[in-house]
Amino acid sequence: MKIPGRLTMWLGVLVVALAALCLALFEGLGAGIEWYPEPAHTAPPSPVTSVTAEDAPALASYAGIWERSLFNRDRKPDPAEPLARGEHDTQSLAGFSLNGIAISADLHKALFKTKDGKSLSVAEGQTLPNGWRIERITAQSVSLSFKSSQQELSLPVLKLPATAVH
Repeated sequence: MKIPGRLTMWLGVLVVALAALCLALFEGLGAGIEWYPEPAHTAPPSPVTSVTAEDAPALASYAGIWERSLFNRDRKPDPAEPLARGEHDTQSLAGFSLNGIAISADLHKALFKTKDGKSLSVAEGQTLPNGWRIERITAQSVSLSFKSSQQELSLPVLKLPATAVH
């Protein structure tokens, strides 16, 4: 293949120009960058009125906020005033004690005793009469939730008397 003479001349000029550019960059062309001086930093203006520590509420007053979950599990807001609508106080687990747990391949039940002495068995996913929902049942504990509150009850560990060990 024969390249015309004029094309050969332009390719030669291009090769020489690129070689000259590479040599100039290698020798430090563009290395003398001059930066502008750093601007002087001025302090931000101080506020006219300062807040003192006495104006802020005590940290203990926020304890209820960070101990509670931000959202309810059912993603619905808490009712405004349940007692005003005639509902009973459903937030207390004081009347229930966890007495046993029954677990099989297809059944998870928690066995409770009420303060009246009645036995009550509740499956996973069901709700106690006071409104607490059984979220998860394991061999040793039951996880319950009510609105944005969560609680875990464990089976009591019974110890044999020292005389029975012989």
